[in-house]
Amino acid sequence: MLSNLKTGFVRFLKDENGNFAVMTALALIPLLTGASIAINLARINLEAAKMQDGLDAAAISALKVYGDDGDEATAKDLANKTFFANFGTTEIVDELGSESSAPVASNAVNLAFGSLGVETTATATYQHKYPPLFFGLRPYTIDRLSVATRMPGREACMLALSSTATRAFEVNGSATVDTSGCTITSNSTDPQSIYLSGSATLKTECLYTAGKVSATLAHLTLACPKAVEEVAPIRDPFLSKKMPTTGSWVNLAGCGQNFVGGGGGNGDCNGTSKTPNNAPAGYTVELKPGTYGGLEIKGKVVLRPGSYIIDGNPLKFASQSVITAEGVTFFLLNGAQLDIHGGSTFKVTPSLTGDWAGFSIVAARNNTATATINGNSASSLAGIIYMPASKEIQYAGSGSASGECVRIVAQEITMIGNSSFKLDCKATLADNTINNPGAIRLLR
Repeated sequence: MLSNLKTGFVRFLKDENGNFAVMTALALIPLLTGASIAINLARINLEAAKMQDGLDAAAISALKVYGDDGDEATAKDLANKTFFANFGTTEIVDELGSESSAPVASNAVNLAFGSLGVETTATATYQHKYPPLFFGLRPYTIDRLSVATRMPGREACMLALSSTATRAFEVNGSATVDTSGCTITSNSTDPQSIYLSGSATLKTECLYTAGKVSATLAHLTLACPKAVEEVAPIRDPFLSKKMPTTGSWVNLAGCGQNFVGGGGGNGDCNGTSKTPNNAPAGYTVELKPGTYGGLEIKGKVVLRPGSYIIDGNPLKFASQSVITAEGVTFFLLNGAQLDIHGGSTFKVTPSLTGDWAGFSIVAARNNTATATINGNSASSLAGIIYMPASKEIQYAGSGSASGECVRIVAQEITMIGNSSFKLDCKATLADNTINNPGAIRLLR
């Protein structure tokens, strides 16, 4: 019996056909495993490449919209549309939010905006579970990241925000305006978005407009080859800054009727001093920061550094007034108007501390009142004039040959006199800049 078993086993081992079948079966296991791994790796690499391409396109498109006057919600909406159009998805299950019309997969693109020095960045990330091609293999998580950056373009001295106004920026008459080193920019798409005419003189780094330039100006000098038309608009660069709130009004009853509107004599003036009924020549009234129910300055007045909130009624520098306001920011709230008369002499510099460092005049974002700022050769105004809803700012600077560190943001801007603007104003403007959109590139 044992002999028969031994003989049969030996015969089996010597049977070449049986050996081949067994060896083939054993060899197929690593071959199939290797083929499975190779196929899955190839598919994973393909999916990862598609995901990276989709994220790159999403980050670039989001950054473009965000820089061109779009908000984060709009940018994220577009980023998801762009990504899934490139990457593709089979499970559309929800939406980005109540304000979005873009259906996306259950895992939406994670998009965040930030800054890298002077550049604006958009970082897009996404994770996707890859289901293996063969049964028994565990799912593999693919994740990719894309970072796009936008370099700032040329700095603007003046930015007209209106998207539709005719003559959103205008120079005419006999005005002389010099913004050498910085640009003039208008967001209006009108054929006369920037309007230049008459015997005025304009010298500027360049003109940028979402519409067209209408120029019959006899004296126009551009540092760039020609005006740049039909460009993307600039989003409000200070849109995220929070406006202050009003407080109890300062009592001006004792500040002297010849010095401030509503003032009287022989009374305490805002806790600074007692103003006499018949103030001697050269007498100066001092005011402290606070909330004013309107402020008309008629005489020689010094404003101590800080924030002056004008609540509802005008801020006015009357003719013959002499104002020193160094380290000061004026806030025009609840419809307060601005009237700086040409006969006044003033020196205004911005506060360099706080959230609004570098700003000299700020109007609420619902304040559509027009404004007049009319200096003279003895006057000086520095800082950012930010009145984003103002229908129009009519501006005439001091005409100083050396220029002033002034930047203006409003719906419409009209130059009515002689003005020159400095470019190197980082210290005065607390590093705030208004830049035209620059080139977008992929960082990683």
